[in-house]
Amino acid sequence: MSITHPGLEPLPESPDEDVRARVAAIEVLSPREIDERLSDLGYRGQTEARRAASVLAYRHLRRIRHLFLEGLAPEPGMRENCLFLGPTGSGKTFLVELLFREILAVPTVLADATQFSETGYVGDDVSTLLSRLYEAADRNAAWAGCGVVCMDEFDKLATSRSDSRFAGQQTTKDVSGFGVQRSLLHMLSAPSADFPPDFGFTSRQRPDTMELACVTFIACGAFSGLGATAEGLARSEHLGFGREPLPARSESIATRVTEEQLEQTTAFARYGFIPELIGRFNRLVSFSPLDAGTLGDILQHNVLRAYEREFEQEGLRLQVDTEVREFVVARALKRETGARGLHTTLAPLLERAAYEHFGHRGNDGTLRLTLEGGEVQARRV
Repeated sequence: MSITHPGLEPLPESPDEDVRARVAAIEVLSPREIDERLSDLGYRGQTEARRAASVLAYRHLRRIRHLFLEGLAPEPGMRENCLFLGPTGSGKTFLVELLFREILAVPTVLADATQFSETGYVGDDVSTLLSRLYEAADRNAAWAGCGVVCMDEFDKLATSRSDSRFAGQQTTKDVSGFGVQRSLLHMLSAPSADFPPDFGFTSRQRPDTMELACVTFIACGAFSGLGATAEGLARSEHLGFGREPLPARSESIATRVTEEQLEQTTAFARYGFIPELIGRFNRLVSFSPLDAGTLGDILQHNVLRAYEREFEQEGLRLQVDTEVREFVVARALKRETGARGLHTTLAPLLERAAYEHFGHRGNDGTLRLTLEGGEVQARRV
């Protein structure tokens, strides 16, 4: 509330009071209720991963409520840093967006890891992650301290190494993944960190400080080949006569990293990550490739509905036969790109229909997609 004095204008609320009001306005939901909200918002599949993520969101809400509503300081070492691993199109970043932007509505930043460098002169400095969080929180550092930072394409920070460089020797300022990894070590464990409020574009503003005790850091990545790396460490091949060569197998894109493989820190090191950085993540969540049933559900309730609304705006009702849906799902499974494969397969089919029927006055009727002779045809009915 505002503070008033006789004959004076009301003083604005303090930042703490503003944050307290924002936190109090967040609906308190149990992990199970958060999971149910995910289903209502259109998230499909990933039962185990969404269960873990729902608990993550609940703990995040509990921490900020303890700090701002109950005056309880966060316990040391209880920060939540989570690593989501899974094939492309499995719903990693979509889950983060729904949980923290839609359900909790706390400041949330989604950033691409490939745009960062250690020095910042080629790409962005890692500290600008906090600058983005500050902007997402309406330039309120205390409210930003209640937010979430999600770094997508995190596996792209992996880089080849030599043993001498990995051991800490010959380290220089560089723009490779190791430079960013070293920069992230402090951010993932420190109670606070400095950040440039102007993104470092000028030197006129002093860095601000953001409390990080309640900030949840999430990293997402496909980590293609990590499973094969872990399996290679678990078996050996002898040289010389009489050896038994390892069977050759093709590496699939859409594979799930098992719990046993997640526990092999050596596999992450061989993959190209500093062990200390992987150790900063207290929860590693593996996402499974989406099966045909889940892809069909996503196609029906998410992808097709968006196209149906577009065709309705043109005066046409879009009707897709069951055989066409099965065809799209089968092609998506073959592409091994998850839910993204649904869009990739369906888009050219509907583009031809849009080319023929969009933009005409007096459009009316139904446009039906059928499968004839292995090809999808669009007909007015």
